Amino acid sequence: MRRPVVIAVISAALLLIAGIIMITLFPENEANPETTPSPTPAIVREFGDLIDVLHTDVDSVIMIPGGRTPYTLQLDHTHPEYWDIELVADDAIFPGMQTIMYAVFSYATSMTRLMRVAEDADNEQLALFGFDDPVLIWKVNLLDGSSKEFELGLRLFDGSGNYVRSTDSRDVYILDNEAVLFLTLEIEDLYDIFFFPYPPSDEENYTWELIGHFLLEKPDGTVIEVVRRTDEEWFDMPYGFSRFRLLEPFEGEGSAHVIQSILMEPVTHITPETVVAVRPADLSLYGLDTPARLTVSTAEWEGTLLIGNRNPELRGQYIMIEGFDAVLFDPHGTYGFLDMDPQQLRTQLTWVHHIEDVSSVVFELDGITRMLRIEHPAPGSDDTLKGWLDDIELNETNTRRLFASAMRIMSTGDSTEPVPDFSPVYRITMHFNFGGSQTLALYNIGESHYLMVLNNESLGVYTTRLQIQTNLLSRFEILDDGGDLPMG
Repeated sequence: MRRPVVIAVISAALLLIAGIIMITLFPENEANPETTPSPTPAIVREFGDLIDVLHTDVDSVIMIPGGRTPYTLQLDHTHPEYWDIELVADDAIFPGMQTIMYAVFSYATSMTRLMRVAEDADNEQLALFGFDDPVLIWKVNLLDGSSKEFELGLRLFDGSGNYVRSTDSRDVYILDNEAVLFLTLEIEDLYDIFFFPYPPSDEENYTWELIGHFLLEKPDGTVIEVVRRTDEEWFDMPYGFSRFRLLEPFEGEGSAHVIQSILMEPVTHITPETVVAVRPADLSLYGLDTPARLTVSTAEWEGTLLIGNRNPELRGQYIMIEGFDAVLFDPHGTYGFLDMDPQQLRTQLTWVHHIEDVSSVVFELDGITRMLRIEHPAPGSDDTLKGWLDDIELNETNTRRLFASAMRIMSTGDSTEPVPDFSPVYRITMHFNFGGSQTLALYNIGESHYLMVLNNESLGVYTTRLQIQTNLLSRFEILDDGGDLPMG
């Protein structure tokens, strides 16, 4: 879901539940004639304006809710054509959401055509309207140095709004529920606490595609790290390579579908809804003393999420966004990646390497051992890649085709089999330019079934006849006779 959509949904939801929230925030006055304002000769049924100023003339709006945290909405005049608003408060933990702050700012600076219910009310009447202990006081500071102050009084008995007045007047008006709803929001209701930044426009088809790096560090020491290849890298990858590359807990090609659905998409749907605790004294209450750490990044942004316990009763997760000292609760996100088996993130093509990264390949099969040594051209030179099969020099085409022959092994099933104590029927070792190696071995564990073992770790089961063996032996024979290898 894109940020504009999320914001629109939030705004619509706030409006739809306005009545419910108003009842919660401002309980109806009991029908007591001594405490509830009632028609008097002073009441006049007329309409009037309290304030109507352009946002370009406003410096800031100071909101002082009764018994709650005061805050300031400071307008940025660097670009007068935009409504760039900053949330300022001593206790502010997160920046404010522009859409919600815009609504509060608008209602605070534009109150027109309000019904006037009292003209020049005396002190007793003002007290009956609730202005001796107002629900809210706010001040509009203008750029010319002047200011206007307003008070919100009791809720009307019929629930249609609240009484409101300017502090420099004794006239009393009625402010409707929608305006009251936004003006009485607490500072936590204004917070922009989305973890993942949504695209600034509709140019991106899928938000998850923005993620270039995913790093999950679990409390037990398990690490899952995935990088997404750039469009340029992806375009140059040979067949069988994935859009995603696994770095930890092992190097390998990732399964695009699994990584997208299990890792990338859930991250973009993490939506904290509630601030549970500000500057918490005991993080262990939420499992955040030893959290899982999730770091994701795009081309322009990087953020780290601390993930604590799940609350099964409330069906949500306790989390913190690193850099903000507050515990949040997310009832919407999916955190299945915490229990993900990294093996499931692998592509089915489990033995995929780029020839430019490889210095040599050692084949061991059918009782023989052959070595393909690869010579790479110097950077910037016009030389071509070439190789040697033992002492037979190969041109670039034959070198690449022999190398590709070792790439076509696919896992066709999972396996819990331990690594056998007998010899494999096929073993291939890749040595890399940057140092290090990987060895893939196939063990015959049944008719047409071969256990795949990478660096002595069981991967899966290869369930076709060992055609790779016959294919390689025939290719060795062609090269030994001085021929050229066919494609495929």
